[in-house]
Amino acid sequence: MDWSKIEILLQIIGSLAVVVSVIYLAKQVKDGTKNLKTSMRNSSFNSLMDWNYAIMADSELAWIFQYGCKDFESMNKLQKARFVHVMYSFFKLFENIYLHYLDNSIPKDVWENNRKIFEAYLVTNGAQHYWELRRPIFHPKFQGYIKGIENSEVPAGHIISDNESKP
Repeated sequence: MDWSKIEILLQIIGSLAVVVSVIYLAKQVKDGTKNLKTSMRNSSFNSLMDWNYAIMADSELAWIFQYGCKDFESMNKLQKARFVHVMYSFFKLFENIYLHYLDNSIPKDVWENNRKIFEAYLVTNGAQHYWELRRPIFHPKFQGYIKGIENSEVPAGHIISDNESKP
């Protein structure tokens, strides 16, 4: 029996085992990444739905959000205070989705399909007022994104009309 041939055969088998292990690990990483993206997508949608439900479940809060976006200055102190808190959670929600989009933990379409809602409100007077006051508490990348927005089309049904009044 030639020991050098056996040694070469064992090296080949060992090399093949390493290659198979690397391929297996690559598949596991790819599957893990896919699962993470699915989880982050679901988390983003759930956060949006939870925020929307919280606003929808409280007619006064819904009015404060809608009317505050339109005419922040005409609200009383309590309404303004509530509006600031609503806007904080609104901006933080979209900041979170945006930052996950930037680090590729959510697919591009999740951000692209939802940013339109954010931008529709961002162009309102109340949101602009809030942003000017609170900009420093947000991530610099999110600040840069907002600075880069020029105009946004407002999706139907997102802005309160002049003839709507408080519930």
